[in-house]
Amino acid sequence: MPLKILLTSDHQLMPMTAANLQKVAETIGKVDAVFVAGDLINIPDRASEWFDDYRGRGFFPCLQGRAFSELEKEGIKTVYKGGELIQYAPLFPAIGNHEIMGRFATNTKLDEQFNDPFPRKIAEKIYDRTAATLNPTRDAAVRKKWLKNNTFNSDTYDEIFNIPGGKNYYAATFGDVRLVTLYITNIWRTPNLDPGARGRYRERDEDFNYPEKWGYGQHIFEPIVKGGEQYNWLQQELNSSEFQQAKYKIVMFHHPPHSLGDNIVPAYTDPVQTVDRTENGEIKMVRYEYPKERDYIIRDVVPLLEKAGVQLVFYGHSHLWNRFVSESGMHFLESSNVGNSYGAFMGKKRRFVPPAFQEEYTAVGDPNGLEPVVPNVAPLLGEDDRPLPYIESNDITAFSIFDTGKGTVSSYYFDTRKPDSSVVMFDEFKLKN
Repeated sequence: MPLKILLTSDHQLMPMTAANLQKVAETIGKVDAVFVAGDLINIPDRASEWFDDYRGRGFFPCLQGRAFSELEKEGIKTVYKGGELIQYAPLFPAIGNHEIMGRFATNTKLDEQFNDPFPRKIAEKIYDRTAATLNPTRDAAVRKKWLKNNTFNSDTYDEIFNIPGGKNYYAATFGDVRLVTLYITNIWRTPNLDPGARGRYRERDEDFNYPEKWGYGQHIFEPIVKGGEQYNWLQQELNSSEFQQAKYKIVMFHHPPHSLGDNIVPAYTDPVQTVDRTENGEIKMVRYEYPKERDYIIRDVVPLLEKAGVQLVFYGHSHLWNRFVSESGMHFLESSNVGNSYGAFMGKKRRFVPPAFQEEYTAVGDPNGLEPVVPNVAPLLGEDDRPLPYIESNDITAFSIFDTGKGTVSSYYFDTRKPDSSVVMFDEFKLKN
């Protein structure tokens, strides 16, 4: 039986999300499944974001047609209710950085906890040095609880979705589709280099002598490096009969392997820390580099997916629409311009990248070498009237539908400035099988 599957991401209670999902229901009708590539909400331990946000944009209400989100564009106010989708269709989520909470032990406010995840490896070293004081009986449960309270957790996400196997990566067969969902996300840090920035490239000046206050750059939550537990699980899954016999093989995760967006920079790898000191031994800078050749997605994961015959890799994170195709014919789709956009970087528009750092950080285009595909049906036009290979907009919202009967992925946009306008299909491509 042919299925129609919504591919969506990065809802985050953004202003256009309810409009986006309402147009899905009005255009497609009842979808058969919803694949969400992470960042479902903003702060996962704030229950209202899931269920009853005061602005009418809660995650579940938007997917149930029970939202009441007012959107004002060019003086016109329109209330959108979202779409009746998950009453009839299962939801398959991938975990994103906004599903992770930080340290409970040092923060009492939800916003502060969310912004303060701490690397588990560093916390383990601290624990081991002080174990005699923290846990004289060497109780394993005490150690586990201390580490969670002093690092990060996904407790709320796990309790809501109850992922099989107790991991935040899983595989499921749905009709002709084998969906492999990975835990590929890291903490987002500001690229700001100001003295007060606890960012992706540096620590705050005031924290130099207090390592327990450091952010440790854009550290990765769950390893995907070759030889690690998740990587080994992925290898096993790609060799399984369920995967190999599936007509369509789709892999979904949050962090982009290819993108014109901002959040793909720097490389997806463990930050390399450098501590610069004065002649007297005082710290004058704590900075982080991200060697491009160590990007775990590009170096370790993508070759596995290519070899296994994956047809589509679906992801989000940068809040835009763009797609790519590798030499082998594997498709990469980022369809996350649901509520607002963080921009696409081509031509004269450049990402902020740190000057005078050892590594090279890509300011324009896809850092990993693929050219974006221009939509082949009705692309939007730039100021020069040339077709744009992306949608980056806080007025135009996009969604994508995978039709297993036709083997096609079709993408649509809706201009919220024109509430009575029609939804436009602007791109369509076919998965080989």
